[in-house]
Amino acid sequence: MAKSPEQKAWDVKLSDEKRDEFTQWLCREIENAKTARAVHPQDVQYWWTLYEQGRTREQTSPWQDAADLTSYLGTEKVDALRARILRTIFVDPIWTVEGWGESAAKAPFVEDFHQWAAESEGLQAFLARTIHASLIEPRGVLEVFEDTTERVTRRTINAKVVTNPMDGSWVMDGKDMQPLLEKDEQGNYIEVEASMDPMIPSPPSAQTVIDQVERVRKGPGYRVLSYDNFLVLPGHAREKADIWGYAKYFTKRYDQLLEAAKAGVYDKKAVEEIHDTSDVTSQLSPSGENIPVAPQESRPHGKAEKELWEAQILTNLDGKGLRWYVVTVHLRNRTLLRLKYDDINKGRYILLVPFPRTDRAHEGYSLIGNKLITTVEEHTAWRNMGADRAQLELSAPVKRLTTALWDPDLQPMGPRAVIDVRDMKEVEAMQFPQMTDVGLKREQEAVNASERLVGINDVALGQSSQNSQTLGELEIRTEQSFVRMDEVMKHLQEPLEELGQIRNAIWQRAIEESAKYGGTYAPAHVFEGLDERGGDPCKDGKIDPTMLEGTFRFKPHGSTDTANKAKQRGDYIQGLQALAVLFQTWPLLAQTVGQNAQAAKSAVEHWLRLFNIPDKQAWLGNIEQMMQPQIPGMPMMPGMPPMPGAPPNGGPPGLPPGLPPQMAAMMGGPPPPPQGA
Repeated sequence: MAKSPEQKAWDVKLSDEKRDEFTQWLCREIENAKTARAVHPQDVQYWWTLYEQGRTREQTSPWQDAADLTSYLGTEKVDALRARILRTIFVDPIWTVEGWGESAAKAPFVEDFHQWAAESEGLQAFLARTIHASLIEPRGVLEVFEDTTERVTRRTINAKVVTNPMDGSWVMDGKDMQPLLEKDEQGNYIEVEASMDPMIPSPPSAQTVIDQVERVRKGPGYRVLSYDNFLVLPGHAREKADIWGYAKYFTKRYDQLLEAAKAGVYDKKAVEEIHDTSDVTSQLSPSGENIPVAPQESRPHGKAEKELWEAQILTNLDGKGLRWYVVTVHLRNRTLLRLKYDDINKGRYILLVPFPRTDRAHEGYSLIGNKLITTVEEHTAWRNMGADRAQLELSAPVKRLTTALWDPDLQPMGPRAVIDVRDMKEVEAMQFPQMTDVGLKREQEAVNASERLVGINDVALGQSSQNSQTLGELEIRTEQSFVRMDEVMKHLQEPLEELGQIRNAIWQRAIEESAKYGGTYAPAHVFEGLDERGGDPCKDGKIDPTMLEGTFRFKPHGSTDTANKAKQRGDYIQGLQALAVLFQTWPLLAQTVGQNAQAAKSAVEHWLRLFNIPDKQAWLGNIEQMMQPQIPGMPMMPGMPPMPGAPPNGGPPGLPPGLPPQMAAMMGGPPPPPQGA
C-alpha cells in the first residue's frame, strides 16, 4: 500500500531572522484588524441578547420583580427571513451547473453529484447556522476545509535493519533476540525496497507486520465562525480586491498539538516553545454571558487548551509572485507554528452579507442591530411600561397612617385576613387612573414600523392579520413583501457560487486520494437520466476525479427561480400551452422537437419532479427507444402515433419519414394537395 504524502510544517524556507520578522508583522496585522472592526463585539453580544429575548432591565428595574419583557420583533423577523432564505436555497438541485467547452458534457453529472454530496455532508445544517448569524451579526462566515480521517491499516513491510557500522552485522534486540529495526523522526519503521538488479545487493531488511495510521480525505468539512473569532485583513478593506488575508481564532489541546507536530503538521520546536499552560480560562456565549471553563491541567496528560490563529494570506515570500499561504501563529508568544502553500488556491471562507455596507466589502448591516434596533427598544419600553402600569393597578400599594394599629408583619394582608384599625382611613389602597389606549397604540405603532423597515408582514410570517383588508390588498402586500426578501437572496448568490467552486475542488482531491483505498462510489440515482442530458455516466457507480474537472459555473438554483413548487407547476403548464401554439404556427418545429429523445426525456423529468412522482425510471426507461426514427417501409412502433403533417406510409421513397408535404415537395417528392382539398 502506498504511503501517505509526508506532512511538512514549512513549505517556504526562511532564515530565522526573516521568519521572526514575518511572525511579528502578521501578529501586528491581526491585532490591528481586531481594533479596526466596524462594530464592537459587545454590541454584537447585545444584539444576540435581543434575539434571545434576554433580560435587558436588570440594572434599570424600577422595583423588585418589575416586568422585564424584551421585544419579540427581532426574533420574529429573523426567524421568518431565515426560513424564507433556506426554503429558497435548498431546492433540488441546490446549484444549476453550467459547463464551458468540453466541460459541458460533464455538467449534468457534476450537478447531480454535488446535490447528493451536499446531503451526505449535512451542508444544510451548517449553512442554516451561518445564515442565522448573518442576520444578527454584521456577517456570517462559513469555513470550508478538507475533512480528513485517520484509518489504521495492517500490512507487511520490509523494514530497514540497524547494522553495526564497523562490520555491517545486524544489531539484535537484547529482549527477544530479534533484529533491531530502524525508525524515522516520526517513530515509523523505514521501509526499503529490494533491488531489481541482481548485481546490486539489497539493503539489509527484515519482514515485520505493522499497524499504520494513514490519512484519508473524506471531502469538504465545515465550521461556522462568529464575528468575534474571524478577521479580514486589512479590517478597513472597502473593496473585495483590497482583501489580502483572513484569520480565524481557534483552540487546540496541547496533546493534540504534539500529535500534529509528530505528523509534520506543526513544527515540533515551535509547539514546545508555547509551553503547556492553559490559555482558556472562560468563554462567552453569543449574547455575552460568561460561561466558566473547567480548569485544564497540563500535566501529565497535556489537556491544556492553547489559543491559536490560523491565517490565509496572499503575499510573495519566495520571490515568485503573489500566492496564497496558510499560516498558524500563537499570538501571545509571537510563535509561528507552520507556513504552508495553499495548494487549492481558492477562498476557504464564505462570507454571507444579506445587507451589505457601502464602506466595507466584508461586513454588512445587522437585521436586528441596525435595521430594527430602535423599533425593538421602543417596543420593549412600551411593553414594560404597560406591564408595570397593569401591575400597579392590579396590586396597588397600600397607604398606612404612621399611628395605625396594623402591622403588616404581624397581620399579613391576604384572602380572609382580618386587619384591626381604629378608623377606616388608617389603611387605604392607592388609587391609580386606568391605563389609557396611548400605550397600546404606541406598542402597535412599533410593530407596524418593524414591518415597514423589514418588509415582512403578517401574511409573509404565516400569521392572520387583524386588520380588515380586501383579498387584492393582501395579495399586493404579500407580493411586495416577497420582492424585498428576494433582494436578500441576490446578495447571497455570489457567495453560494464560491461555495460550489471550493466544494468541487476539494472533492476532486478527495476522490483522487480515495483511489488508494478502493475509490469513491455514488448511489445509482446520481447517474440516472444523464444520457438524455448530454452527460457521460459511469455504469459501475465509481467516480473518477476527471469527471469533476473542468470549467463550471455553480448557479444557485433557488436564487434565480422561485422556490414555490405550485408556482413552478403553473409556469410549466403555461409553457406547454404556449409551446402547443408555437407548434401550430410552425409544424416543422413540432416534428423536429417530437423526434428529439433528449427533449422529450427532459420534459418528462421536469414533470416528474414538479408533481412529486417517485418512480422516475418507469417513465424514463423506454422513451429513447420509442423516439428512434423509423426506417421507410417499416411499421411504426406500437403506441407511437404519426407526427403532425406526416404522410400515412412514411413519405415518398428516398426521403426521410414524417416530413410535412411542403417540405417533401421541396426535396423532390409529390406536390402537396391543394388547400381545401
